[in-house]
Amino acid sequence: MKNRFLMLLSLLMITVGTAFGQAITVKGLVVDENNEPLMGAMVRLKNNAAVGAQTNLQGEFTLKANVGDIIIFSYLGYATQEFPATAKMKVQLKPTSELLEEVVIVGYASKKVAATSASIVKVSSKELAEKPTANIFDAVQGKVAGLQVATSSGEPSATASIRLHGRGSVSSGSSPLYILDGMPVSAGVIQGMNPNDFESMQFLKDAAATSIYGARAANGVIYITTKRGTVADKAKITARAQYGISSLANTSYYDRFQNTDETFKMLEEFGIVTGSALTDMKNKFGKNNTQWYKYFYRNAPTYQADVNVSGGKNETNYFFSLGIFDQRGLRAGSSYNKVNTRLNVNSKLNDYIKLGLNASFVYSDTKTSPYGSNSLGGGLSPFIAPYYTPYDENGNEIFEGVIPAVFLFYNPKYVVTKNVYNTNDVVLNTIGNVTISPFRNFQIRSQLGVTLGYNIYSDLSKPSFLKNAGQGSKTRSFNGSNSLSTNTVADYKFNIEEDHHFTLLAGHEYTASRVDGFGASGTGLVDDNLTLLSAATKDKRITETSYEYAYLSFFGQFGYDYAGKYFVDLVLRNDASSVFGANRRNGLFWSAGLLWKAKKESFLAQVDWIDALDVRLSTGTQGNADIDYYESLALVGNYSQHNGIKGWGLVSPGNPDLGWERQRKTTLGVTFDVFSRLHINVELYDRLTSDMLMDVPYPYTSGLELTGAYAFIKQNIGKYQNRGLDLNITANLLTGKDYEISTYANFNYNKDKVLELFQGRDSWIAPKTGIGYIVGEPIMYVLPIFKDINPKNGYPRWYLPSTDTNGVIHPEVKHTDDGLLTSEYSDGLEQNTGVTRYAPISGGFGLAGNWKGLSLQADFAFILGKHMISNDRYYIENPMKYAGQGFVQDKEVMDYWKKPLQDAKYPSLEYQRKYSEALSYDTRFLENASFMRLKNVTLGYTFQKNLIDKQKVLTGAKIYLTGRNLLTFTKYRGQDPEDNSNVSRGVNPNTKQFTLGVELSF
Repeated sequence: MKNRFLMLLSLLMITVGTAFGQAITVKGLVVDENNEPLMGAMVRLKNNAAVGAQTNLQGEFTLKANVGDIIIFSYLGYATQEFPATAKMKVQLKPTSELLEEVVIVGYASKKVAATSASIVKVSSKELAEKPTANIFDAVQGKVAGLQVATSSGEPSATASIRLHGRGSVSSGSSPLYILDGMPVSAGVIQGMNPNDFESMQFLKDAAATSIYGARAANGVIYITTKRGTVADKAKITARAQYGISSLANTSYYDRFQNTDETFKMLEEFGIVTGSALTDMKNKFGKNNTQWYKYFYRNAPTYQADVNVSGGKNETNYFFSLGIFDQRGLRAGSSYNKVNTRLNVNSKLNDYIKLGLNASFVYSDTKTSPYGSNSLGGGLSPFIAPYYTPYDENGNEIFEGVIPAVFLFYNPKYVVTKNVYNTNDVVLNTIGNVTISPFRNFQIRSQLGVTLGYNIYSDLSKPSFLKNAGQGSKTRSFNGSNSLSTNTVADYKFNIEEDHHFTLLAGHEYTASRVDGFGASGTGLVDDNLTLLSAATKDKRITETSYEYAYLSFFGQFGYDYAGKYFVDLVLRNDASSVFGANRRNGLFWSAGLLWKAKKESFLAQVDWIDALDVRLSTGTQGNADIDYYESLALVGNYSQHNGIKGWGLVSPGNPDLGWERQRKTTLGVTFDVFSRLHINVELYDRLTSDMLMDVPYPYTSGLELTGAYAFIKQNIGKYQNRGLDLNITANLLTGKDYEISTYANFNYNKDKVLELFQGRDSWIAPKTGIGYIVGEPIMYVLPIFKDINPKNGYPRWYLPSTDTNGVIHPEVKHTDDGLLTSEYSDGLEQNTGVTRYAPISGGFGLAGNWKGLSLQADFAFILGKHMISNDRYYIENPMKYAGQGFVQDKEVMDYWKKPLQDAKYPSLEYQRKYSEALSYDTRFLENASFMRLKNVTLGYTFQKNLIDKQKVLTGAKIYLTGRNLLTFTKYRGQDPEDNSNVSRGVNPNTKQFTLGVELSF
């Protein structure tokens, strides 16, 4: 009996095994949440990834499998699902598209991307990580259409110039409004934060997104959300450490400099140094051939480390982080260090009340070079002639004392040890919030934000500095600031029947800030160990400053959609600002936004290759109040007048009618997703600024304090326009079980135009800037326009100003009319060059891929149509003026006019000796600074789960190598085309950087 049972059991097992191994042909259908076929869905065997198929146009597939196999179904934007293989299958996938479900902030509420009429671009924390830079906005350059980011220099503490859709005004500020977790903050608060604390950055660009912020939102809004904890069984700990090395991004710039032999030949040929004096120089310095940039610039390390702990239990979650950042500058004496910490706590007390607290603390220490950019001890240090050397005849560094030269010159490395410029900043930012939900779909949320700042600046020149001759000096200042912001918002959502959805929102906001400053200075310090100001014996001075401002706002928002197909958003806001005159402190702003989800129409519902098609239209107004705090008031002050005698006088007569600068912006956008892989967004915008806050010039006879030949009074006058196009494309090129490749590109074209100026003028040239404002034109460079070197006599020739008010003589176009030329240089030759001040084209593109944990990310950024005045050339292309002062010269200065009919770059020696210059301030300095730069390349490896699971400590690990600013393509001959100034003046150029980082999760 027992044997029969065993035989029966064996036979049954064989039968079952045969059944499971039986090959079958699986035919099936894959559909979406609406039972519509999904074309291109991936179908593959779980135990054999090599066996797979894709669904056809009707969502159908055929696959060979064995009974008992598991089949995996996946599709972009839908949850991956697994089912046992059967001969006939129908699988419905559930959507999880990040794009459709992604939540963005619109005003004081959150919405899904798919349900907003606003123009918003969101950059996630993943895109901000792995880039160790003190300037967080450097990490987003080239990633947002219409956003231009430019750094002021390569200094570690350098700030960035941020513009969204061009410059909004002629005289007032064009910086965007920064919102941190729902509260307005200064750019300085953002600058000090740890980028690894960011959950996301959102760039709000159109009226539908910005009008509810009214005040200060005319130049766009950057909304930053910090990370939160999540309720989990145990806390999650993430630690990250990075080490980087920075160096000059562009060393080829210095290849244009003359070497020692070429310099001596130039000095003799130009008659600057001749005879025995030249022989003595050759004997003394002839063996030297110093490339000074290699001496002054160093490889600078960067250290960054941070750790965060997040988690939660029951109804409370938390996020805590601590980070340090230490970056040295390329020049000795330059550095930026900071320590920052953050604590975010959120708790649900009961079904009706939620509480939250966000708090951050930042301490930073900044050291900068004591010499300005236009000096041989500062930004022009690499311009020292090559025959000088920082070493004596025995090879010892000449650190103290004067480097042997024909002029008084101290080693800049020595200068920074004796002259210390130091700034310490402390910023404490706290935001508390409470949310009350008394009944379903209704809530009231109140926030209170307080920012306390403390700044200490010290400028010490020690007595032992040889130039001081035992008499040191010191300046020290203290500035304390406090800002309080509060807002309360109530919103209610309700439906009428099934398809009519409404949202009502109302609220108020109040912001008040105050800054108090105290400073003192003195000279006559006699001992390096006694440097308190009380030890100063001469010229003791004290200064004190204090200012404050406030905003008060009330706003409302109405939202409606019909069946998730047609959306309407309306906003109304009133702002009052203390910076304006008593007669015009209030400003009323509004917006209207429309969204049509065309894919939901019956005539598109069956078009399978179109996944989404949205059309957006918005228009509205915003205000700008970015001016000094008391420009509406009559002010008196003391200033120097005749023979330097100080006296009291009228600084500004005031303007009680000074009010809001207004902006009207209209945006038309189309977004469409196709083939489940490609996302395209196109936007056209028209940005019109009126009642501009302009500095209107008045002549000497006004009796006001003068800037140059004019005094200026702030008035609401003039109009300025920006029109442009945004294009953004993202694509998932390949998606598989272990790999993914995606790409993105964005493009912006922006054309600005001055529509109206003051006092009936059709043009205005800002004194000593090279910038002009001409009605009907963009903001232009206005300079004397150089034609050529006269081949007959070797004198330079410039175009006389055109008598045609609409005429433009473009410097890059060859002209032949000699009747419009002169060889007499003067400021009166200034005219419209036809070259715009602001670049019209910007954008970026990139590629990302990963395979079995190995990832590669590359990001490019470009700006086209940019021009800069390369002021550095004035020093290195003017031998008669600067070669004798110890400045190196460009190799090309030898291409001067020598004989009739010669085509030369520089004028004759006769002219250069007569006027002591080969270059005058004209369009020869105006260079094309368009560029494309490889901003970031990151190669990383994330350890696979099967490796992590072999140990019990780590839950994740990643190692990565990042390169920043590795390649630059440009025609610009200066040091750095990314300089955000219109004039390049010896500033520290941008750096390239290699960084090794590791991230561990516990």
